[in-house]
Amino acid sequence: MRFKANQYLGLCLILFLSGLPVSAQSDAGVTARLFIRYEHGAAQHRIAEDLLTLKLSVNSEARAKVAIRVCSKEPMAFALATAGANPFLIADRLVNAYAYSPERVVFLRSEDCLSTDNASEPVTEIWAIPEGGSLPPQVEALGSNQVRLTPLGKEQVNRGTRDYEAALQKLIRRLRANPSSAGVVFGYFLERPSPALQRRLREVARTLERSGLARGRYLVRPKAWDDEVSTYPPDTEPEYPSLFVVEVARSCAVR
Repeated sequence: MRFKANQYLGLCLILFLSGLPVSAQSDAGVTARLFIRYEHGAAQHRIAEDLLTLKLSVNSEARAKVAIRVCSKEPMAFALATAGANPFLIADRLVNAYAYSPERVVFLRSEDCLSTDNASEPVTEIWAIPEGGSLPPQVEALGSNQVRLTPLGKEQVNRGTRDYEAALQKLIRRLRANPSSAGVVFGYFLERPSPALQRRLREVARTLERSGLARGRYLVRPKAWDDEVSTYPPDTEPEYPSLFVVEVARSCAVR
């Protein structure tokens, strides 16, 4: 009787295993998996918590590499800079807090994963990739050490740069010196752009138009602040723009 019971249990086990999805058996350990998707951006503390969860909940073999994929129709430099959940912040934390080498953190851009709510709003995704696993679908790929976002200006105040005019001239010089770089000027706002901020953004746009730089080398736009905001004392609307240069080196292929 015991022998028949053991046979019965063994048969049940075989039937259970044979009924598992094929991907769970053959793809485990070799397929990139989406860990999290930020449809509408994320604050720094939220990102820090999610990356800790990635480390604790996904074994190291399954996250040998991490891909930060931005869903956007804009070129990579602009897609990375405009994404609500900051890809540069995510990469920096993976490298400096979780000991990933820069080569094992990659930036991707894809156009087949756009937001269904607002296709013009870049979406940020974090993918865990096992050793030997393929990258998720993309139209552009860069190692995290191949692209850098640098803020310009010395007088940072309330999410803006008081010396934005001097920073703008520096941005123009750097764009002229490096044809693969791109310029980004944001007017961060909390609820709605202030009149002073809107006026200064128009000034910046006119200066860039007169600089002779191709229109595709830079963007100027208001951008909702997607990090934490103080309620006591309450934060005031920014009055100055923030300027950045995105420098891209495409000398190495990403695998």
